Amino acid sequence: MNNYKIFILTIIAVAMSLVCSLYLIPSSHTIIKKAMAQTATTTNASTTLTNSSMISGNPIFTETDKSTPPKPVVINGTSGFQVSYSGNGVVKGINFSAVGTVLIVPRSDKALDLNGHAVIATNNGEKGTYTFYSLGYTDADGTTKDNGTATFHTTSSGRLGVVDNLLLVLEDQIDKAGNGMALGWEWK
Repeated sequence: MNNYKIFILTIIAVAMSLVCSLYLIPSSHTIIKKAMAQTATTTNASTTLTNSSMISGNPIFTETDKSTPPKPVVINGTSGFQVSYSGNGVVKGINFSAVGTVLIVPRSDKALDLNGHAVIATNNGEKGTYTFYSLGYTDADGTTKDNGTATFHTTSSGRLGVVDNLLLVLEDQIDKAGNGMALGWEWK
């Protein structure tokens, strides 16, 4: 039954990420610019997303990472690009390192579908994962910007346990050199 609930939550998250990408988030790219200018200090990078009662305030998730160059792949007949990345972040006040992979599928309308997952680990050895789905585009200078959702899971009974089944609305930006910055707001 618990897997069924997670499946339903994932379907709802994907649907809402589409709605957020179309209506709420596109006007909020200034949040990433502010946050990057503050070198990942998020105390003042707030409130553009307060149009929704589900998300508001400062991000509870930040991650900076470095990705590998995209390599072409074909998965189940779908052509795209696979990118691996590693970095560090903070979620709900807990520092972590992350190693992940993302499949980027270009669409005919020049948009991008991004679908990925990562394993996170704290300094004391607690582990968890997150999966994400987002929609994005690459601008003229080669920067990819995308908006979507992420779901965290862990079996940890320590501090990291607070992120189990956590659902976030995300903003992400990766420059053409592979330097990335992601911000996330809890979806309550």
